[in-house]
Amino acid sequence: MNELDKNTSKNTICHHCGQENQVVDLGSYKKGLCSQCYSTLYYKPSKLNFKFAFIYALTSLILFIPSNIYPIMSFELVGNEFSVTFIQSAISLHEQGFDFVSLVIFLTAFVFPIMNSFVIIAIYLKKIGILDFIKLKPLDKMYNFTKKTSFVEVYLLALVVGYIKLDDISDVTIHDNIYFFIAYIIFFRLSMNKIHTTREFLSKKNFENSYSLTFALIITGLLLYIPANYFTMMNISKFGNITPDTIMSGIMSLANNGMMEIAIIVFIASIIIPLFKLLGMLFILLSMKFNFYNNRINKIYKLKLYKFIDFIGKWSILDIYMVALLTSLIKEESIAFIEAGSAVTYFTLVILITIVATTTFDTKLIWNKNE
Repeated sequence: MNELDKNTSKNTICHHCGQENQVVDLGSYKKGLCSQCYSTLYYKPSKLNFKFAFIYALTSLILFIPSNIYPIMSFELVGNEFSVTFIQSAISLHEQGFDFVSLVIFLTAFVFPIMNSFVIIAIYLKKIGILDFIKLKPLDKMYNFTKKTSFVEVYLLALVVGYIKLDDISDVTIHDNIYFFIAYIIFFRLSMNKIHTTREFLSKKNFENSYSLTFALIITGLLLYIPANYFTMMNISKFGNITPDTIMSGIMSLANNGMMEIAIIVFIASIIIPLFKLLGMLFILLSMKFNFYNNRINKIYKLKLYKFIDFIGKWSILDIYMVALLTSLIKEESIAFIEAGSAVTYFTLVILITIVATTTFDTKLIWNKNE
């Protein structure tokens, strides 16, 4: 029996603002909201959602196997054909000496999404009494972590951008295996959507000196944002002619070749979103420090801004995934090859720092509560 069925008179603390709220029978409503900041506190119990989450997670794991075994994209150059799998795209940066970036790609695109599906399965088995020896709280914490660090959807967009970029050079083929990958992403997202509506939200871990730590991370991110955009993201060689490509020059290249829509997508993901996250968090921190925009309505808006920053965080890694795909696919040194530049490390650090900053920030400080 779900905890809400056992006791509908208990209280719960809002994980975003620290307000104490009474847990009530929701009746025809689907979720309970905080009375102060309107964050979701709990959902109406649904055993069926647990079962669907289990089925979707199991299906996504099955689909993960063919989507990573067979080639996803091929590129033909002067009669030679080169193909790539998703795993190979992570390995290519390791071979070029970018071990840290390669590890980040491998974890966020493969390891953490797989762990997320296994955790959802374990939660379901725990709920039906099969895994009684496992405690639910560690599973919830692991689910929260893998949900935040799984970027597999971004890989699909990186594939589309990479395909369009390569199609301007020579013939590119997307294999039927892409359907396995798309289906994998769909069921991966469905499993998280279903398990999400079965959980009471845990309070975030309170980091010591949360404000100072988050502020230091944001300033570091802003400093790293400069070399990430100044240095070369990748070097493109065609018949011995090497062209250095920064983030902005790559965007301009897409625009100049008639691919304005893709150029806009990359510009938003690689330029606007990272800067928006950094400046948005800086605005929240400074507004608290100097006590402006500090009435209740503005506090709610600042919390919404924080949630939006937290939500869009992973999409900044689009350029890194695209570089990994391109470098693993084009590596015929006598004709053409693409190698990663130093900016990939700086840009990866910017992405990770903003994600860590939203994790370390205690949103209860917006409401002058740090419990």
